[in-house]
Amino acid sequence: MIPVEEFEAAGLLIDGGPDRLALLRWLESMGLDIDDMRAGAAAHSLSSTAGDRRLVPGERLSRAEAIQRCGLDPDRFDAYSRAIGLVPIIGAPDGEVGYTAEEAAVLTDLGTLAAVFSHDEALSLVRVLGSSLGRIGEAAVSLFLADVESPHISAGESELGLAKKVYEGVGLLDGFTARLDPLLRRHVLQAITRTRQAAADDQRLLLRFAVGFVDLVGFTEHSHGMPVEQLTAFIRDFEGRANDIAVACGARLVKLIGDEAMFIATDPTAACRTAAALTEVFDDDGHDVLPRGGVAFGGVLTRGGDYYGSVVNLASRLVDEAVPQEVLVTGEVVESALTCDFEPAGRRMVKGFPDPVTVWSLRSATSPPRS
Repeated sequence: MIPVEEFEAAGLLIDGGPDRLALLRWLESMGLDIDDMRAGAAAHSLSSTAGDRRLVPGERLSRAEAIQRCGLDPDRFDAYSRAIGLVPIIGAPDGEVGYTAEEAAVLTDLGTLAAVFSHDEALSLVRVLGSSLGRIGEAAVSLFLADVESPHISAGESELGLAKKVYEGVGLLDGFTARLDPLLRRHVLQAITRTRQAAADDQRLLLRFAVGFVDLVGFTEHSHGMPVEQLTAFIRDFEGRANDIAVACGARLVKLIGDEAMFIATDPTAACRTAAALTEVFDDDGHDVLPRGGVAFGGVLTRGGDYYGSVVNLASRLVDEAVPQEVLVTGEVVESALTCDFEPAGRRMVKGFPDPVTVWSLRSATSPPRS
C-alpha cells in the first residue's frame, strides 16, 4: 500500500475533495502507481486515469519499436500513422506518439492494402477510416459528458463515483467493435448496390445521383444565447430526424454541415421526398427556424464517402436561391421524378455558374405518376 505521505509529496492530495484519498486508493487497487496518478492529475483527468488505461491498455512503444514490430518501412509506417490520425497520448515516451503492440499490428494490416490498391488510393481509404473513427470517438465522449459526467458533477457527487462511471463506460467498448463486423459488411454491400444503380454507362467513378441540401434559415439567430442543454437537444434532434427521414425515403444522409443536411439518392423521387419531408418536419417543430432546400441530378464524383462536382455545387447553391419553406430543383430532376409535382420558378443567376439556370419549385413529392 502506498503511504499517504507519498501521495502528499506527489501533490495528489492538494485541491482534492474529502474523498480524494479514497479515489487514490481505488486507483492503486486498479494497478496504477504514483507516476500514473501524477500524469493523470497533470492532465486534469485523475478520475479518468483508470478508464484511460482500460481504453488503451499495454506498453506505449516508441516509433522505432513499433516499426520493428510491424515490419513496414519507416516512410510507409509514418504515412499510415498520420493517415489514420494517431497523435501523442498519455504515457507515450517524450516526443513520441506512443504506439501499442495492437496498434502496430493494425498498421501492418493497413499496409497490405498496397497489394491491391495504389499507395495514394490506399492512403485515401485509411484517411477516411481515421476520420470516421475519430468522429465516433468524439461522439462517444460527447454522449458521456452530456448524459453522465455533467449530471454527476452538477449533483455534487464524488470523484471516486465519477472514476467508477468512467471505468464502466469504457468497459462498454470491450469486444464491441468486433461485433460491428456484420454491420460494416452490410454498409459495404449497400454502397456497392448504390454504385451499381448509379453507374453511368461504363463509368465507375462518375455516377448519376440526385443530390440534395436542406438548411434551417434562422438557426444562427435562434441558437444565439440558447442554453447549452437546449442547444444540444436541438442539434441531436436535427441530426436524428435528418438521418431517419433520409433512410425512410430511400436516400443516404452524407453529412451535416452546421445547420445544413446533405443527402444523395439514386432515384430523384427519393431525393425530392427527402427534401419535402425535411422541410415539413422542421417547419412544424415549433422552433423559430424555416427550412429550405435544393435538389439537382446528374453525374457526380464520389470520393471517400463524399460527393463532388458541378451537380453538387448547383444543389448547394439552389438552397441559397430558395425562399424559406421552398425546395428548388433542376430540370433533370423534373424529368426524372415522375411522381412529384413541380411548378416553374424562372431562371436564376446562380453563383459559380456563368449561364442562367432554369429551376422549378417542388410542390408535392407524393403526386400520382405524370404521363
